[in-house]
Amino acid sequence: METMFTEVFGTGYGIGQALFKATPLIIVGCGLAFCFQASLFNIGAEGQLNLGVFGMSIVAYVFDDSLGLLVVPVAIICGFLLSAFWGLIPAYVKIKRGVSEVITTIMLNFISLALINYLLIEFLAVKSTVRTEKILDYVSIPQLSNYFEIFQGSSVNLTFIFAIILALVTHLIFYKTRFGYKLRAVGLNPKASKYLGINSDRMTVISFMIGAGITSLVGLNFVFGYKSYYEYGFSNNIGFTAIAVTLLAKNNPIGIIFTSLLFGVMDYGGLAVNTIVPKEIMLVFQALVILSILSFDRLVKIYYLKES
Repeated sequence: METMFTEVFGTGYGIGQALFKATPLIIVGCGLAFCFQASLFNIGAEGQLNLGVFGMSIVAYVFDDSLGLLVVPVAIICGFLLSAFWGLIPAYVKIKRGVSEVITTIMLNFISLALINYLLIEFLAVKSTVRTEKILDYVSIPQLSNYFEIFQGSSVNLTFIFAIILALVTHLIFYKTRFGYKLRAVGLNPKASKYLGINSDRMTVISFMIGAGITSLVGLNFVFGYKSYYEYGFSNNIGFTAIAVTLLAKNNPIGIIFTSLLFGVMDYGGLAVNTIVPKEIMLVFQALVILSILSFDRLVKIYYLKES
């Protein structure tokens, strides 16, 4: 463990890599929180984010020469809408047919990844690869090392700052707006919320579409800030890891920042010591950390209740 923490915190490069790993978790965690706040267990983030990032990268490549810098917002909007559409499907099926969103989002993960694989291999991939063409360099998001030399060599970019702002805005939406109040009311008690005049079906659609759309913003970190193209399998189960991140933070966007940083440290730390510690050991370590935090939280609650 000492070696792991030295690798992460001993250099600016290590810290930068941990921040880079945490960035997509913050973004996807905020997206998932929209559904979880409404008691909708969306586990389809892996498929939603892949579809959005794939669409974003295709639009960016096709139009980067003709639209100039405008290609960035256009690509972001297209990716967002594509992921939002994918989030609309389980919401519609749940409302119209009463099918659990757990089942539909699981299946949609497989469908979206298979669809992307087909389109890539048959039409869009660079020969002998599983990636799209690169976008032009001038539309790339700058690295943080351009402003803070300590991060020199690491992949962390301005998307990390954007992810922090996104979490703060999401927190304000949840706890300072009428929409957030309705969202949480539906999540706490759907039947009681109807007596307050809240349309729970509409909230289901909105929360699924916004939540899924937000997951596509991972493309800012990977496509515009790192590789400059979409690569099949790039997400490496971020959509599933973000579920643990969000639940550990109790769906609180500010908490998501800290749990994402924790996972970012463990993720990069595991890679840094991969030559001396098997990957499976690091997975066990991560599980123990999660269980310890949950147990501590439970103990505090029990102690607090006893005291009160």
